Amino acid sequence: MSCMRRIVVGLLLTAGWAFGQAKADIPRMPDGKPNFQGFWNIPYTPNIALAKGEDTVPYTDLGRELFRVHDSKDDPTGTCNYPGVPRIMQSPYPVQVLQTPEYLIFAFEYMSMWRVIPLDGRPHPQRVELSFMGNSVGHWEGDTIVVETIGLNDKTWLDTAGHQHSDQLKVIERFTRTANSIVMNYDIIDPVMYSKPWNLERPLTPLKAVYGLPELIEYACNENNKDLEHLISTKPALK
Repeated sequence: MSCMRRIVVGLLLTAGWAFGQAKADIPRMPDGKPNFQGFWNIPYTPNIALAKGEDTVPYTDLGRELFRVHDSKDDPTGTCNYPGVPRIMQSPYPVQVLQTPEYLIFAFEYMSMWRVIPLDGRPHPQRVELSFMGNSVGHWEGDTIVVETIGLNDKTWLDTAGHQHSDQLKVIERFTRTANSIVMNYDIIDPVMYSKPWNLERPLTPLKAVYGLPELIEYACNENNKDLEHLISTKPALK
């Protein structure tokens, strides 16, 4: 074998070994799929535009105006409405992830909510009623779980900062397991409020248990919140 050929073969073997090691470093289920199970910290993101800057948000004219005139005291979560998608994935509370070959399940501490997402690639139902959390379906693309959510009503905000959306909102989330995190990459697609898909990315990190406390604790949000009258107006939001 020539020297050059030996070098090429060696490089190929090294690349194959490295690829195998990278795949081996990811926790896996008995069926070989990445294991997303566990208790995770959700990165609290009160303003999803903060990292890249407000001037990078691909507003339509209507989307920009509705953000400009919104009032923070009108945050829908103040009246205990469900936060919607993707806002539930930015709440300052941990989540337990459960996984079977058929489903990916998020059990949230926030409002004691859950998301049950089928992974068999099924389509959305033909008649999806608008709701706070919408209808989510998922499928595998290699080692990544892709989740599409539609049927979201316009009674939620995208974040605490008050970025708005319409009932045409579609959210596509991509969950990829690493050795020590879950990378959540997602597109906000709403042609009424945004001129193109708005792409964002967040890491979910392992929850470190606090001595004497369970991983998730009870969260209650009750209707008829008596403290709303004390909220301070911040209108307008964007000058």
